[in-house]
Amino acid sequence: MKKLAVLLICTLVLTASEAAMAQAPERPGLRFPSITVIGTGEAFGKPDLAHIQLGIVTEDAKAAEAVRKNNEAMNRLMAMIRKRGIVDRDVQTVQFSVTPRYIYEKTQQEPPTISGYQVTNEVHVKIRQLSILGEFIDETVSLGANQIRGISFEVTESAKLLDEARRRAMADAQHRARVYAEAAGLKLGKPIAIEEQPGRFAPYPVARLDARAAQSVPVSPGEQSFSILVTVIYAVVDRR
Repeated sequence: MKKLAVLLICTLVLTASEAAMAQAPERPGLRFPSITVIGTGEAFGKPDLAHIQLGIVTEDAKAAEAVRKNNEAMNRLMAMIRKRGIVDRDVQTVQFSVTPRYIYEKTQQEPPTISGYQVTNEVHVKIRQLSILGEFIDETVSLGANQIRGISFEVTESAKLLDEARRRAMADAQHRARVYAEAAGLKLGKPIAIEEQPGRFAPYPVARLDARAAQSVPVSPGEQSFSILVTVIYAVVDRR
């Protein structure tokens, strides 16, 4: 009975070990000699789309009057936007609010009283013709826009630039691997695993503008960078 018990225990231990090995993920580089490197690639593009958020803030002692003033100014602003050839799908209302303004008494025992109302209406606009951006900002201010938030730029054909950055990242990885292999007296083989890491490709922002200072606004979209990191495992062979 003791021999049978020992045999059963050994069998169970071996079976559990084999199951664990079967479930463990295999890494290609652990089965034969390899080199792991990280390659970087970057591509640049000129933005062809601008995003701008602008709006109108009005105040009055009566809420209805504050709304009326705001509506009149926004109607003039929207008419100018359409006149510039900006289609409806590129204009989106992002905020509309009616907020009471309070007067707080010197003594905390008395509740605050409403002195008036503030109405805010803001829209997000896409400008596809960057050559008019400076003039567009000037004209919005002249029509009553007193809230101009940050401007950002975008490259609409970013997929092509990302692919170019990927090609450069792979070329960089291959160069690094070849240098290491030669220094170690090894012959570089084919890549056996490729993993892309998140890169950075965000629109470049321009500082928030004060509408009161927006006269003949100079705007420069600059360039946008798209970068890729890639981890590559190469097989290597001993030259000897």
